[in-house]
Amino acid sequence: MTGKIFKESSNIYQDQAKILFDYYKAAAETIVAAEIAEEQNKADLIRQRDEMIAVRNKSKTIAIVMFALFFLIVTIVIGIVYLVKYFKCKDEVERFDGLIIQCDERYRNIRREYKVNKIGVVYVPVATRVPFEDKSIVLDHTGSVEETDFNLTVLNQPDDFQSSVQQLSDTLDKLPVVEDNTMTETVNTSDYSTSIQNITLYDYMGSIDRQVRNISYLLGDSNNASVRIPVISPGSKDAEYLRDYSTTDTGSHNVVKVFDVSFDDRLAKFASLNALKDQIKNTGDSDSNEYIKRLMRRLADSVQLLTKTKLSSQSKLTNYTSSIFNLVLKAGFTQYSPTLEAEEIERVRSENIFDYHTAANDYSPFALKASSVVKYELFSDSWIAEDGSRTSMPFGMHQIDEEIFMPVIAALMEENKIERMKIYNNIDDQKRMYVDRWKTEIGNYFRDNRKTADELITHMRETYADYMNAYNMYQSLINTSSAMKQSGSTDDSEVKETEAQAEMIAGFEAQASQCNQQQEAFAEFMDRINDSIDESTRQFEYIEYYEGSLRDSMAHETAVAFSDLHALDRRRRNLVGVSPYVADNAVLLPEPMINPEVFDSIQTDLVQKVNGAIGQPNVVSLEKTDAAAVECGE
Repeated sequence: MTGKIFKESSNIYQDQAKILFDYYKAAAETIVAAEIAEEQNKADLIRQRDEMIAVRNKSKTIAIVMFALFFLIVTIVIGIVYLVKYFKCKDEVERFDGLIIQCDERYRNIRREYKVNKIGVVYVPVATRVPFEDKSIVLDHTGSVEETDFNLTVLNQPDDFQSSVQQLSDTLDKLPVVEDNTMTETVNTSDYSTSIQNITLYDYMGSIDRQVRNISYLLGDSNNASVRIPVISPGSKDAEYLRDYSTTDTGSHNVVKVFDVSFDDRLAKFASLNALKDQIKNTGDSDSNEYIKRLMRRLADSVQLLTKTKLSSQSKLTNYTSSIFNLVLKAGFTQYSPTLEAEEIERVRSENIFDYHTAANDYSPFALKASSVVKYELFSDSWIAEDGSRTSMPFGMHQIDEEIFMPVIAALMEENKIERMKIYNNIDDQKRMYVDRWKTEIGNYFRDNRKTADELITHMRETYADYMNAYNMYQSLINTSSAMKQSGSTDDSEVKETEAQAEMIAGFEAQASQCNQQQEAFAEFMDRINDSIDESTRQFEYIEYYEGSLRDSMAHETAVAFSDLHALDRRRRNLVGVSPYVADNAVLLPEPMINPEVFDSIQTDLVQKVNGAIGQPNVVSLEKTDAAAVECGE
């Protein structure tokens, strides 16, 4: 490659041929132009000389004729004039002859001998190629390229940093199935949760956390160094110009340094920065930047994999241990098929079997059949009845409650049944007496209130009628007084009764409407009071039948909870596996208060964030530049 000058050329030799061609072309054009100019000038001079000869000859002839007629004074004067003109024209002709001779001389002296004895090539350095590891960068000499800043963070403790990085790399090589707890570390999480103030990091995660924090500290313990050099970007127009027109091979031609530049100091600093860049290089790696990038990706992969695995395994382990614990808790219960005992379960759930008024004669204890007992099958995780039917949620009765507590209650209640019936009847008589007295007093109160209200409404209507009559009389007097003032006569002093029957009817209707609204509002208020009184009366009349409540209250609450599973909240549904009764009646601890940022952090894709950070420009200083290798150009 020799470089070139002209865009259409392929090399310097075509450039030389073009220069020679252009030179001889310009010389030929100069010769032809000079000859044409001299020929045109000579033709103009010959034309002017011929014109002057014609004038001279004419003047000569006229002068001769005039002198032939010398006997006339006038002719002598004219002859003298033309004789003078003749000599003047003769001088001009001689002058033009001299100019023509000069024109011929110049024509002969036009340069026609153009030739090139020697053509040479001189190269001018416009850029310098600087080796950079296994590639190179190109520096500009002309000053047309803006200088580029190269920054590097120089670590104050590179050996400690490299050691920490190596330890972190070694830690990430192995992912434990179960973490040890010999070097646990407590982390403050009060910013994330007011309920969980601290969490424990075990050996593996604690080691990663300590190493990452140490690396972060060592990275912060650093200084910044920089250098500015005019780097030609690989994709710029300057780089394209160098690729098309420049050369790195000058051969035996001379090199003339037109641009006085020196990059020695800056290149030395740049080389030192490049050397310092390798202070974090790991043994066996050719590129520390790539090593750090791979380490970041490995760290993100390992932490994310371990976190997701721990969350998943902890959830599965918790669910598994919960299912085992649920089965252990069910060991003390006799489980029945909810399908085979649906009728009995619905009876104890829906009927009010603990009211003395309805249960004293009709109460039948809650009992489930032995044929409805289901057994647990481990492999299918289901409960199987004698008829082969399966269920995942049996109806459980605790064996102590069913086999000991219920028979004991039945026996004790049977021993003193007569005495208890007397007590029930006495309580019932007293409550009936109180209720009757209560209803009588309330009825009297309502009757008196309604009577008072009716009297008040009647009095309001009468008062309104009197008011309307007085108002009409007043209007009549006002009208009479106005008529007398206008006429001034006593004939208009007669008081005329004002017909206001229509206004009175409309007023009565409005008043009646208001009274009706008041009556309806009062009636609704009394109805609400009656409903409240009736509910209070029913509650007061209720007498608990202890034979049923002591024996079957647990079964009743279990049946109610069994049918209301859809109403349980999220936390209580997790306890359904133990028992619907436990899920409905358990006292739960307060739910942990966790900031929403925790869930956002858990869902963060660390690998994606690392790739995004690595892909950003200027994250790692002194990146390799894949520029065209150019040392000098034309």
